[in-house]
Amino acid sequence: MNPPARVSYWLLPCDQDAERFQAAIDALADAQNAPAFGPHMSLASIAGQQPDLQSCLDRLRGLKLEPLEIDATDVFTMSLFVRVKPNPALLQARTWMEAQAGFQSQRAFDPHLSLCYGPPPAGAQEWRTVRATLKGPILFDRLAAVDIPPRVETYDHIRAWKILDKIGF
Repeated sequence: MNPPARVSYWLLPCDQDAERFQAAIDALADAQNAPAFGPHMSLASIAGQQPDLQSCLDRLRGLKLEPLEIDATDVFTMSLFVRVKPNPALLQARTWMEAQAGFQSQRAFDPHLSLCYGPPPAGAQEWRTVRATLKGPILFDRLAAVDIPPRVETYDHIRAWKILDKIGF
């Protein structure tokens, strides 16, 4: 099996924090008749030879971020999401990723955890499960390496995601 040409790196919340996000993601996916996905925050994508991640993982150890707001856009991959306040550790990890050969980005870094892709159901921002994602900081404890299509624009693209590895930090 050939390795993917491009690997995306996601920050994963610890199990306890992931539970509150997963409840919202699952409820929204059910209402949309869409695929559910695991809670994550995209950190970077790298094409070609994958870097030794230890230096990045060292920066991320103990990463805890504060949720700021629930927001929505017309962009498929940012339909409904929780924006988080970046801290120096997150910004240092992102800067490290940007310095790697093969770093790719299609937009400015906007730290967030998506709750759904595609148009959210009416009133979804006020759902109890969605509002619960704002309660308390989010502790991240793993980095996932993920094979995803170059563009995510449909539910079939989401179904094609393949987690290659999860690395604790």
